[in-house]
Amino acid sequence: MSERSRLCFGVMLAMVEPSAAALFYFVLLSGSRFAVMVFAAAKVFLLIWPALAAKLLEKQNFYPSKTDWSKHAKSIPLGAVSGLLMALVILAGFQFTDLGGIVYQNSDVIRSKAKDMKIINHFLMFSLLICLGHSLLEEYYWRWYVYGRLRKLVRPPVAYFGASLAFAGHHYIILGAFFSTGLTAALGTCVALGGGLWCWLFQRHNSIVGCWISHMMADGAIFYVGYQVIYS
Repeated sequence: MSERSRLCFGVMLAMVEPSAAALFYFVLLSGSRFAVMVFAAAKVFLLIWPALAAKLLEKQNFYPSKTDWSKHAKSIPLGAVSGLLMALVILAGFQFTDLGGIVYQNSDVIRSKAKDMKIINHFLMFSLLICLGHSLLEEYYWRWYVYGRLRKLVRPPVAYFGASLAFAGHHYIILGAFFSTGLTAALGTCVALGGGLWCWLFQRHNSIVGCWISHMMADGAIFYVGYQVIYS
C-alpha cells in the first residue's frame, strides 16, 4: 500500500467512525446498557486513532520535537471572538425565535434520552466534561487530524467541505432523534458551518487552541439550553 493510500485509509476511517458509532449508541441501542459502552468506546477511538494512524500508517512521530507557543497564543483572540458570537447566536435563536418553542415541545424526548445515556442526574458534570474536555478532543481529532490530513490529499475547498460534513455527520444522527427532518437538516448544516469556521481557524494559525476556545463557548451555550429544557 502506497503512502498516499495509507493516509487516505486513515482519514476515511476517521471520517466515518463517529457517525457509525452514533447510529448505534443513539439510535439502534438506545435505552440499552450497551449504548453507554459503545459511546465510551467511540470516544476512546477519537483519542487514540490519530496517534495510531500517525505511527502505524504514516510512519511519523506523533509528538512534535518542540512547541511554538506563540502561534497558539495568537489564535486565542479570534477563537474567543468567534466563540462568543456563536454562543450569542445560539442563545438568541433559542430565546427570540420559534426554535425555542420547538425545542421545548421536544423536552420529553430530550429528557428521556438524557436518562437513557445515564446523565440525567449528572448533567452539570457531563456538560462541564463535554465543554472543556470533549471539545478539545474533537478539535484534535477533526481539525488537527482529519482536516490536517485531508488537505494533503485534496484541494483546500474540498478539504474544508469534506472535513466539515464528516464532523456534522454524527450531529445529524443525534439531532434526528429529537427533531423533524427539515429542522435536523438545518441545525446539522449549522454544525457543518461551525466546523468549517474551525477548519479555517486551524488553517490560519496552525493551532487548535483558538478552535478549542471557540468550540467550548458554542458548546456551553448549547448545554445551557439543554439544562433549561431538561429541568424546566
